[in-house]
Amino acid sequence: MTKDLPNVVETERLCLRPFVESDISAYAIMRAKPAVVRFLPGGVAAIDEAAAAARRIVLHFLSLWENGGFGPWAVVERRNGRLCGHMGLRRLPDLQGQTELLYMLDEDVWGRGFATEGARASLAYGFDGLGLDRIIALALPENLSSMAVMERVGMTRSPGLVSAFGLQLVHYAVSRDDWLSARAADRGSVA
Repeated sequence: MTKDLPNVVETERLCLRPFVESDISAYAIMRAKPAVVRFLPGGVAAIDEAAAAARRIVLHFLSLWENGGFGPWAVVERRNGRLCGHMGLRRLPDLQGQTELLYMLDEDVWGRGFATEGARASLAYGFDGLGLDRIIALALPENLSSMAVMERVGMTRSPGLVSAFGLQLVHYAVSRDDWLSARAADRGSVA
């Protein structure tokens, strides 16, 4: 990993930046929405604890940046500065330290392509900036929207399910080589 690697990434419509403590209340509002959390560990049963969970998660994401060099970002809509979720990368000690792409967006931004836009930026950060060899993503089998994002950004589903977070999840992955090949092919088709 490069010490000069910025911790903020801007895309066409998003600013991906580390969380700050002042994000906690807006993040808690999102985590209290059943539709937003239904596919996350704890699911809808956890909405009563949304404020405590938001604080715990934001502080955890901050510690990943401080101690591990990278972690999930706060997703901020550039046009209005509004926090609209989280997105980014983290290592999973329970899965042999593999690096996971993860995201959660507020329901009022669904269908606008933010997940795909942010996921592409996260993968670029991981492969180009961090020099990772492989990135995975996990989802509940019924989370078809999330799996569609994984496929749009070039990830491939592995057979079977994997156990993580006390759940049985589908497992997607993309290697650095496949990512670079797909990006080169995309650039070639534009030229």
